[in-house]
Amino acid sequence: MLLISLFAFSACVVTPNTPSPSPSMPPATQTPSRTPTPTATATPTSTNTPIPSATPVSPTATLTLQQQREARLFEASLHYLAETAEEADLVAREIDFASGPHESADNACGPLTVAIMRDGGYLPEDANPHEMWLLCPREDIPGCNGLDVLDKFFFPRSDYDYVFVNESVGSYDWAKNPLQPGDWLYLFVRKGISKYDGFDHMLVVTRVDERGRAYSVTNINKGEGFVIQEELLYDPRRAGVGLFSELTNDQLRKELGMTGTAGFLLIRAKASSLP
Repeated sequence: MLLISLFAFSACVVTPNTPSPSPSMPPATQTPSRTPTPTATATPTSTNTPIPSATPVSPTATLTLQQQREARLFEASLHYLAETAEEADLVAREIDFASGPHESADNACGPLTVAIMRDGGYLPEDANPHEMWLLCPREDIPGCNGLDVLDKFFFPRSDYDYVFVNESVGSYDWAKNPLQPGDWLYLFVRKGISKYDGFDHMLVVTRVDERGRAYSVTNINKGEGFVIQEELLYDPRRAGVGLFSELTNDQLRKELGMTGTAGFLLIRAKASSLP
């Protein structure tokens, strides 16, 4: 993490305050569906947790509009896969969210979500990734205007639900409150609970498979620099499996940083705003 600003001291980082409590996650407005095999040539990079491929759909199968929309989001995410740190930096520069040495994979989490959602049709074509760079969506810190930025440029509150959850993403009951394709999350870090203090992170759910397992194409550093790969976030049938568990576990995440330990902000399109 190289970049330093008023609110950030590493990639995708803001000052580590805990978000304020709020009601539980809104009920799901769509059912996770099978995703057709993408036409893109890129292949998701393997991680510590085995990631199954998308479930093929028969060429004769008729997809609903929602399934088509989710398939487009998944295919858009594959464009940004990068297996090495060097390739990931090139992808960051392709997104074009900053300038000079600041434009690298280690601080691209917010802009990456914008690029994927924009290309996948979940955000307008003119959505500007720069507006999501080093976002600070905290209401209790002077100068942190991230919530206003999200409302103004990306997710108007008239069309989206904003839900704050204080529980760690590693222990949260995702089986009871599952994520959906297109869900946008901001993961908050809590300092002082480990010698491996971490950083905040942003990601978008890029697909959910037929078994309810949620995935994201996101920038991640597991010891050899930041790459961009598809990560299994959680498996509702297997506790302790997935990136959310890794990011909140000292033994798994170690000095690479911990995030989501102080909860998360979920932004989800309201049912009335879906096409």
